Amino acid sequence: MKKLFALHPSIILDEFNSLRITGYYQITALTEQSITFQTDDYALSIKGEDVLVLELTEQHAHISITELTEVTIRHKPAEERLYES
Repeated sequence: MKKLFALHPSIILDEFNSLRITGYYQITALTEQSITFQTDDYALSIKGEDVLVLELTEQHAHISITELTEVTIRHKPAEERLYES
């Protein structure tokens, strides 16, 4: 099915305890205390006391974070991407 509007990736960190990712992304690592994913030209790593995936679909993820401890954003040029966009 074709989408009416093209989704560009967006990342929303709400109240430092909820993360929403919209658009195409790839989860590269997931543990009970962290999640790492890539979207377009950026790789993000989120660490906390407890990381819980609430919803996971092809173009949307909702993640709950207890006691956020670290957020790392790294630019990855096109040749380093993990997937084709």
